[in-house]
Amino acid sequence: MKRPSKNEPVAPSPQAIQLELLAPWFGAASDESRTLDLFDAIPKYPFPTTRVVSEPTRITASFTVGKESYSVEIVNAQIKDKSTQKEILVFPGAREELVERALRFIAIQQSARTHLAEDEKTGQPSITVFFTVSQVRRHLEDLGHGYKVAEIKEALDILSGTEIIVSSTTHEGEKGVRKRHLKAPILSNYIGDMLDGDVTGDDSKVGMTFHPWATRAIVDLAYYPINQFRVGTLKKPLSRWLTSRLSHNFRQASKFGFIQKRGYHIALETMLLERALTKEPRMRDTVQTVRVALKEMAGRGILEKGMPFEEALVFAPTGQKKIIGAVWTLYPSNALVSEVIEGNKTMRALKEEKAKGEEDRGRRELFPS
Repeated sequence: MKRPSKNEPVAPSPQAIQLELLAPWFGAASDESRTLDLFDAIPKYPFPTTRVVSEPTRITASFTVGKESYSVEIVNAQIKDKSTQKEILVFPGAREELVERALRFIAIQQSARTHLAEDEKTGQPSITVFFTVSQVRRHLEDLGHGYKVAEIKEALDILSGTEIIVSSTTHEGEKGVRKRHLKAPILSNYIGDMLDGDVTGDDSKVGMTFHPWATRAIVDLAYYPINQFRVGTLKKPLSRWLTSRLSHNFRQASKFGFIQKRGYHIALETMLLERALTKEPRMRDTVQTVRVALKEMAGRGILEKGMPFEEALVFAPTGQKKIIGAVWTLYPSNALVSEVIEGNKTMRALKEEKAKGEEDRGRRELFPS
């Protein structure tokens, strides 16, 4: 076999490329997780609790990322009810959201083995995480969310069975309208090696592959650090959604922003459209639900305690004080702002380092454009 000369470049091994691409993704701190661009904006969890439906159903929602508008169809999962052994149709809720957050966290903390490969069908990178149900169960207990092993297994079934179809359209002049879509489950390639009667989850081993948009965000460094224990201990799904959105989007946050009235604006309409909030029969009750979530965020040190938010209600022009909308300005705490500022520095440095290594021939060969 011919040996390369001293001056001849040696192509990096697949293992070396994996390490280089995944190293930034792993957390530097024991409480660190990640928010993912695009993927976290998809309204994947349309109900506050896991919802059984009587017939096959699709829920349509819309969302925006930057200036781009997307639509999404969420197609219910079909699973076997463990108590009745009958097939049921289910939409994911807060339990599934928490399980997905936990899986992401243990992968980032390298508590679980993460494998990067090329998807045989698409040629795109694919990230699979290998873990035990016990790891997810223990982490959720640490966050104050206790679930039995059977409940977590059911959540994994739902996550792997719920299809999300994300679509976008662009106008190309005389050519007409171009439509693009991506159809994939929240988590895929569900591999299980489980012992019957395993009540701790230690003998229930699982492998699951991240959604393509999640993988793309990881490979492209399109994410930001977030404190898992700050967001994960929140009890209300809306509080977690708002905290994740605030942390990911409000990158220009500054300390004592409430003094200069520099906060993060979000409308009630946005929460309703993007399925973070269920519309109550009375709009006044929906507004109250948001207030409760914001107060929980302030109590956990996410929003400034002295002035957590400002509220601007919109009334119908009837003179009856009927609420038809609202806009809130959120003022993050100095602790959260410090995390945002440090996250900006970290990601800027990582992206600069990545830009310097773009000439790496091995990476281009493994992941062709």
